[in-house]
Amino acid sequence: MKRYHYMDLLNILATFAVVMLHSSNLAFSNIGGFRWDLTVAIQVAFIFAVPIFFMISGANILDYREREETSLFFKKRFSRVVVPFIFWSIVWFFYNNIQYWHHPWRSLNTYLRLFDSIMHGSAQPIFWYFYVIIGFYLSAPLLSKITTVQQKKTVEYLLLINLIFVALLGYYYGLKNQPDAAFSGGISIGVSGSIGFFVLGWYLKHFPLNDKIQKLLYVGGIISLIIMIAMTILLSHNRGQYQRQVYSIWGIFGLTWSAAIYTFFQKHFINWNPSEKVQNLLRRWASASLDVYVIHYFFIDTLEKRYHLAPNSLKHILIMPIFVWLASLLIVVIIRKIPYLRRTV
Repeated sequence: MKRYHYMDLLNILATFAVVMLHSSNLAFSNIGGFRWDLTVAIQVAFIFAVPIFFMISGANILDYREREETSLFFKKRFSRVVVPFIFWSIVWFFYNNIQYWHHPWRSLNTYLRLFDSIMHGSAQPIFWYFYVIIGFYLSAPLLSKITTVQQKKTVEYLLLINLIFVALLGYYYGLKNQPDAAFSGGISIGVSGSIGFFVLGWYLKHFPLNDKIQKLLYVGGIISLIIMIAMTILLSHNRGQYQRQVYSIWGIFGLTWSAAIYTFFQKHFINWNPSEKVQNLLRRWASASLDVYVIHYFFIDTLEKRYHLAPNSLKHILIMPIFVWLASLLIVVIIRKIPYLRRTV
């Protein structure tokens, strides 16, 4: 299987973007001022993180039939995603509920609360990504039948209805703080927001955009970034509540910005052939993306609560993310050297 180095670079960038997003939660306070504006800009600028992960997953996974049987595909995904998801959900549950440490294995109530937290995503809210990606894996055997080079027009139709009903209509209702059931509620196939990113990743891998469309996408991406920052600040002030939905990854501007980032790296690094040493380094860092995702918030939580690092300090906003990202990578390397823990990351 050919290794696309631009995807490794995107994976690493998206991992760092996740840390940046979770280090700029001051934006949600809606307090105004320069540092609040800065965190809003960071929130918007790095919102491409999860869409990039989705597009990479779609590009790699939807071709799985060319490499392996479906049974082997599920076995690998269970080991690489489901097991870490369950393990780290349990860890986070007990980390956030210290009262259960005294009798965690003797109380039925503990098990019930743990089960409920996993079922409702409350063990660690940032784990919402797992629920989406597991759903995608379960859908992959069906989607892989549609996403073939021979069915390019069908794939384009799926992307088109996703664009109309999710990125445009869904985004419109989101800005209005209204439910979007009027249009998309009765249309299920193809209008799940995540499906659009997964299929778009596959599509761009097999049908790269020509130079003219790429340039238009770059311009559209920059304009989308500016619009999202400006609208978030203005609407948050006018409505007296932080307007997170303005830079939703499912909206047209979030989609355009994310697709522009993805296409830029594809365009400039698709034929890049680094040295063997650099390839190995990129491979290790890229493969650690999910591991960094599940553990990085331990560092953020510790620095905020234990060391009283204020969310409005520039250290928290600009320096902490770099430290957390590098520290998380180091911890992943250490964990992978321990046999009994290797399977959890």
